[in-house]
Amino acid sequence: MSLQELKMFDLRDVSGYRIGELENMNDLCKLGINCLENVKDVEEACSAKLCAKRRLTNLNLRWSNTYYSRTINLDENVLNNLQPPKCLRNLRIQRYMGARSAIWMNNINLIFNLEIIKLTECLECETLPPFGQLPFLKSLILDNMPKVKWLESKFNGNDKYRAFPLLEVLHIDRLEALEDWFEAGVAAEDGCLFPSLTELYLYDCPKLKESPSLPSKLKRLGIYKIGWTTLNFCSNSNPIPLESLKVSDCPNITSLPLADEISRLAALRDLVIRKCPNLISLGEMQTTNNCHIMLSNLSISDPSVLLMEPLRSTASLKELSIEYNDEVVSFPNEAEQWFLRVSSSLCELEFKKLKSLQSLPSFLESLSSLQILSIYDVPILRELPNLPPSLKRLSISGGIPMLRELPNLPPSLERLTISGGVPMLRELPNIPPSLESLEIWGRCHPELKERYRENGGFDRHKIAHIPFILMDT
Repeated sequence: MSLQELKMFDLRDVSGYRIGELENMNDLCKLGINCLENVKDVEEACSAKLCAKRRLTNLNLRWSNTYYSRTINLDENVLNNLQPPKCLRNLRIQRYMGARSAIWMNNINLIFNLEIIKLTECLECETLPPFGQLPFLKSLILDNMPKVKWLESKFNGNDKYRAFPLLEVLHIDRLEALEDWFEAGVAAEDGCLFPSLTELYLYDCPKLKESPSLPSKLKRLGIYKIGWTTLNFCSNSNPIPLESLKVSDCPNITSLPLADEISRLAALRDLVIRKCPNLISLGEMQTTNNCHIMLSNLSISDPSVLLMEPLRSTASLKELSIEYNDEVVSFPNEAEQWFLRVSSSLCELEFKKLKSLQSLPSFLESLSSLQILSIYDVPILRELPNLPPSLKRLSISGGIPMLRELPNLPPSLERLTISGGVPMLRELPNIPPSLESLEIWGRCHPELKERYRENGGFDRHKIAHIPFILMDT
């Protein structure tokens, strides 16, 4: 029986572990080769005869993290002579140190059938192959390639062409020099840039210019540490299929035109707006427009964003997270009306990493549908307000050193977790009969654990009815 999968072959400079061992393995469908720095020269690379493996569909090529002991020319020569067969569909290359792509990667006829490409930690690579011409490419992931300036370069004398015709997923991470989608003077035809793209994530590309318009089929968009000032939706009147929008750590963002496009954003359910300190607007609502944004999940850093349209009038929210803010001290008075508006729909609420927050909103008790409340790393929080009677899960964790006591627990509570840094809490309040799980662990007050420990704790009887108890000693 012939070998069809060799997920990772670690090369060594000893007999039986050199790349030439692959020469006659022509039935391989999936192949991973690691430690390619141990290939000494072109002849040894050729000895693998990858091109002869006519069933190979998945290929993973990896160099080890030994940058300083390698030469750029050797890496380029090795990769040039690891040409796969034309049937290849999935290509991954990691830690390649050549400045140029392999010759075969720049010949569309040789990589015609590729559907998935992932290039990571190719630190010296300056230009990318013309991936936009690949007719079947569905997923492209580029990570940590700090010298690449364009996603696609000019070729064949064409100034305009249909780019990435079937690409559905594009992730670009840590391309710090990336300036534009195309090299200067090259552009896709109107409406033909990423015509099939449904998922776009851009991380840590501070020089990247704003897209003229977002792809028309886009469902999921995430931007993190990008220099954009706004988003440009398509100018036509078609519905925008966007379901998830995440914008984080973008200090140049001043506006997100959600309100302007409210009638076209009926699909939007998940929204993250985090660490955008200069955001002043989510657009302008038209007075003749009675549409509302139908969000299910919302994550924000600045509570004042809740008072911007179209969030101000939302009434469908199920999950809300307020997180990663070092400056907010308390919630604006106007926020009470907003919370009351979503009180019948909001099921889950989280306060996370709020360094200066002194108190939680007093109106939490009025959130009639709230079932899950999580409080994580709110270091100067001294007390909790009364809890809503509908609450089923309460989690307090991650660094709340000032908290000395808990309010009465609601009769519906099923799970209580206290962990990782609540050192001043000495005892629990009333324990409702409904409680099914109690967890106390991490840096808690020793008296708290002593009271409720299994053998001899003088308040152990108060929690004895709970089916599941986890308490470290």
